[in-house]
Amino acid sequence: MKIHPHIPIIILLCLSLALKAQDAHLTNYRTVSNFFNPALTGDFTGHLKIQATTRTQYERTYEQGIIGFQSNIFSPINKKHWIGVGLNFIYDHAGSLSLDASGGDFLVGYHIPMGKKQLQTLSFGGSFGFSNLSIDTKNYKSESTILGIADPDKQALNNLSTQIFSVNAGVYFKTIISKKNQLRAGISVIRLNSPKFRVLGTTNNDSWGSRTNAFTSYSLMLNKMIRIEPALYYSHSENQNNINLQMLSEWKLSQAYHWSAMLGIAHRWDESFDLITGYKAQQLYISLSFDILSAATSEVLRNPGAIELGAYYIIVKNLKPTVKPIIFCPKL
Repeated sequence: MKIHPHIPIIILLCLSLALKAQDAHLTNYRTVSNFFNPALTGDFTGHLKIQATTRTQYERTYEQGIIGFQSNIFSPINKKHWIGVGLNFIYDHAGSLSLDASGGDFLVGYHIPMGKKQLQTLSFGGSFGFSNLSIDTKNYKSESTILGIADPDKQALNNLSTQIFSVNAGVYFKTIISKKNQLRAGISVIRLNSPKFRVLGTTNNDSWGSRTNAFTSYSLMLNKMIRIEPALYYSHSENQNNINLQMLSEWKLSQAYHWSAMLGIAHRWDESFDLITGYKAQQLYISLSFDILSAATSEVLRNPGAIELGAYYIIVKNLKPTVKPIIFCPKL
């Protein structure tokens, strides 16, 4: 088959623009916390954490799904330290070219409690990721296909398949200021190696640049029933900034309940206004978020919004004591 001489250039340009313009992101990073920073792998009380989230936005031009788990084990270096390990599987669909990225990450976090009362924790983490990029030509849209004309680029795009391997690292700090207050902060660099990708079997001179993620949050208990948590999430990549300001609140409807209702608002700078709702118990967390696009493109799209559903469940094992309990004689 004869391929148009401009097709490889078009594919290369589209891939480069799509990669730089869209990194998978969430409105509520609490459901899959180690997605934003690998150092948070293992930052939970329990033995196994199962987590998942799905997101669709802007007339379904962007869809993603994440599912994974985290597990905590004791550190062989120090009995007070612990290690978190995890796996995340990610599917990401973006753009009118139907660019699909599927893959996963293997994550490790090392946690060091500090101070006499161990009120502070310093965590280091890293991850290794793999992603396969392809284009779904069944949903591929171009000027020609919209007009009902045969598109000569479609066949070449159908053969597109490229792999990307990435290395990520992060650090995270948490301190309990009092029984009512807690401060959290972290910074990570995604794609430390700025991986290069292949197009039609040739190495592209361009690369998928690294992304810097940073966040901080302050949790404050106002009274026995209400807790608030202002937070800031920031990302920088390829000369683009993403700023997400959030204010989340937890409402314990009764002291007898072991669960709380969640309600929060957020603003993704120069992009959208967001509403976060949910349910939180000791082991179960469910979050439903709604985004309303505030950028100029909202005047063009018929459905300028996004819906995100996420949840996690923590499994706690009841450990048997290593020393047999002493049973006193009932006759004494």
